[in-house]
Amino acid sequence: MQAAVIDAPHSVSIVTLDTPRCGSDDVLVRVSYVGLCGTDLELLHGTSSYLVDGRTSFPHHFGHEWVGVVEDTGAHVDDLDHGDAVTGSTMIFCQSCAACGSGRRNQCSDLREVGLYEHAGAAAQFLVMPRRALVSLGSVAAEPEHVLIEPLVTVLEAIDAASVTPGDRVLVIGAGTIGSLAIAMLAQYPITVDVLEPRSIAHVVAGSVTHSFDDAAALASPYDVVVEASGGTGALNTAVRALRPGGTCILVGVAAQPEPIDPGFVALQGISIVGVRHGVDHYRRAAALFPRIRPALSALIDSVVPLADVKSAFDRLESRRTRPKVVISVG
Repeated sequence: MQAAVIDAPHSVSIVTLDTPRCGSDDVLVRVSYVGLCGTDLELLHGTSSYLVDGRTSFPHHFGHEWVGVVEDTGAHVDDLDHGDAVTGSTMIFCQSCAACGSGRRNQCSDLREVGLYEHAGAAAQFLVMPRRALVSLGSVAAEPEHVLIEPLVTVLEAIDAASVTPGDRVLVIGAGTIGSLAIAMLAQYPITVDVLEPRSIAHVVAGSVTHSFDDAAALASPYDVVVEASGGTGALNTAVRALRPGGTCILVGVAAQPEPIDPGFVALQGISIVGVRHGVDHYRRAAALFPRIRPALSALIDSVVPLADVKSAFDRLESRRTRPKVVISVG
């Protein structure tokens, strides 16, 4: 099969690999589309924590946001048909550790992560996945927008953690993929949603944002909830300072560098900071929401690039895109 790999910093190529074999509890997926995100760009640059701490190395087989169709199933899998559209969890949880046993599968202590470490990525013609980590989309066509189910599950985890109530004022920092998806979901609630983003937000569905700001100094503080989705320098402090006393910061963005924060201010203001680690239990929910928010998902896609031209897909992601998401077409 043909696959794309990052073979060294700033180098990506197409290689020929053996088609993976399907075990008894597995599903062989013919991949249709793969989404690229900032994590993939960090892998390309050689700066990813997965490389730094030794969880992966070059050549790295990437691709953790994907959709495809069932090609074959193992002997123990009887609830999927050939041709069914499927997507799957980035996190492959072990089902046997204390966290999994207590229902906290996103905190599994023995994870493998598709396209990140210990499980080959989806930037290939075929991908093998354990059935437990798949969600069926049914007998529908696999579409580029389906790759956004993966980041959407993390947004759903974040919104659940935010526990918004009618009348709340919510600020989203960053209007990249995660921030834009957060806006799309929060717009379903009877609340005020503002966004802080210095770049264009033309890809955000009209009417989903009450106020947009390109400078933190102009924010209409205070807010009940701030969703920090940018990972930008200083963003956590901006989030904390924008909250009312007793407010909640939902931390989804992953900062590239440590950031100092005043613990005294946090304590005296009674502020809660909640970190969000993926939404592994929300895939079925995200798939069910797909038809309802598809226009918002479509608006996020900058371009769809064939696998054979994978280098230009990364170039587009890094410097020339006008919308957050670049998608690779495989099938």
